[in-house]
Amino acid sequence: MLPSPARLFETHLTVGDLDRSIAFYRDVVGLPLAYALTERGAAFCWIGGPGESMLGLWSLGSAPVGLSLHVAFRVSIAEALGACEALRAAGVTPRSFFGAEAEEPSVIGWMPAAAVYFHDPDGHQLEYLAMLDEAPRPERRIVSWSDWHASEARPVRIERHAGPREELRTLFQEAEDSAVQLDAYIEKGEVLVARQGGRVVGHLQLVETADAEHREIKNMAVVPSYRGRGVGRALIEAAVDVARAERRSTVLVATAAADIGNLRFYQRAGFRLRAVERDAFTAATGYPRGIVIDGMELRDRVWLDREVGAA
Repeated sequence: MLPSPARLFETHLTVGDLDRSIAFYRDVVGLPLAYALTERGAAFCWIGGPGESMLGLWSLGSAPVGLSLHVAFRVSIAEALGACEALRAAGVTPRSFFGAEAEEPSVIGWMPAAAVYFHDPDGHQLEYLAMLDEAPRPERRIVSWSDWHASEARPVRIERHAGPREELRTLFQEAEDSAVQLDAYIEKGEVLVARQGGRVVGHLQLVETADAEHREIKNMAVVPSYRGRGVGRALIEAAVDVARAERRSTVLVATAAADIGNLRFYQRAGFRLRAVERDAFTAATGYPRGIVIDGMELRDRVWLDREVGAA
């Protein structure tokens, strides 16, 4: 019986300037150089880490003609949603499926997948693609990220979670890198969930603190394909409502100092910086070594708070 390929391991592109292309794929696309054969005008870059997949770059030198090819790199939903901003910051124009300059991903309905396109220095079309955890909708064809979600009629509702916490462990793990820490607190407090139809698309855990004036958001996450759609903000407002009903004065939350996205999110949701807890994420507290977020090592914890105020 012939083998059944599980995935593509290797593909190749022709380039005009090998050194320029090595720098582009290393510094912009984020593919580390695996090996260079300068005498043959070739270089190889790892995709997804050593031994996972590989991109070969082959120099055409001064040849007057070349091919314009297409390569897609699979990324996470969060990375796809941030790709336009990140590419623009690197001096590269992000584009939609149809070639226009883009501010957000395109969604390919039959897959479904979110995709952002751009070109390398030789004109090859590159793509960051994230599969969506949703049912295919081929009738939608190809639309923008905003249009893909604008047509959804079912609203997201927030409610208290009454079932086993283990049902939500995968979501909890989205916001917690330490299994030891998660096991210690997963059963504490109460949990609010965001549902669309019968599906949980986000959660927020609200726990007591040593000071009875406060409530703390201990863990919160949204299903990747639902991020950027107001689910997290709705959970925050529901948590504030709970604290207000209990006559608490403040809601607290902590996040990694290295997580710029979380710091931006909480401040936009009305939280203010409160304190910095140095060296909160260490092996001694159950966190693996070498965790990097936004190019920074996971080390310090930032505390924020939001005054509840009157209804």
